[in-house]
Amino acid sequence: MRGKISAIAPDGKYGQIAGENGQYYSYWTSEIRNGRGQVGQAVDFQLWEGQPVDIFIQSVAAPPKAPPPQRPNAAQPMAYASAGLARAGATAPPAYAAAVSSLPPVNYWIKLFTSLSGRISRREFWLFGVLPIVVASIVLSWIPLIGQIISLLLLWASICISFKRFHDLGYPGWWSLLYLVPLFAAAAVVAASFVVVSLAGVAWFLAKILWAVGFLIGLAQLFFVYIRVGQEGPNQYGPDPLAA
Repeated sequence: MRGKISAIAPDGKYGQIAGENGQYYSYWTSEIRNGRGQVGQAVDFQLWEGQPVDIFIQSVAAPPKAPPPQRPNAAQPMAYASAGLARAGATAPPAYAAAVSSLPPVNYWIKLFTSLSGRISRREFWLFGVLPIVVASIVLSWIPLIGQIISLLLLWASICISFKRFHDLGYPGWWSLLYLVPLFAAAAVVAASFVVVSLAGVAWFLAKILWAVGFLIGLAQLFFVYIRVGQEGPNQYGPDPLAA
């Protein structure tokens, strides 16, 4: 597909491409394979789950002239927050612009927390995945009823980021749920002990063993997946998230 670079973040990590089909796509600048992109350049690219990859610059167009500097006003921060990108010639307070430019685009967050496909690096998993979920869980715990309902969405988000982390090492994503098997089995055994009271002692002993097995599986996942470097280069689950 062809398009044109329409915006680049101040830190140069990501930008936006206006496709020839009239759609706008946020992209990582690390996906440009033949140089550094500039606003106005025509590019060819492939789409991977709605995001440009393997981007090649086709021609260099003269960048648009920047308008004269303007004093920041109250409307500017709102414009930056909604766009998520600093367009050529725009100005914003330095601290605010730095904070906004360090965050990925909106469609990145949507895919991160709702899709089971793709790969993420260790940094993305802990900083963009685990940390926001933990903070949101703490905040929602103080909100009665509604907070508990929304917490179910956070459970799905945690499953999505776990799948992607397993994918980054070339493992099937459903392996991230293996620790739940002994935990559910333990819950079933405990429930059975209330029906057959005579076996309560044995049931609780067996449940403790199953809980220990689940804990050991989770600990193994931490050391062998969540804190390990992923596979170099693309694999069957997508491109390398650390590819330069």
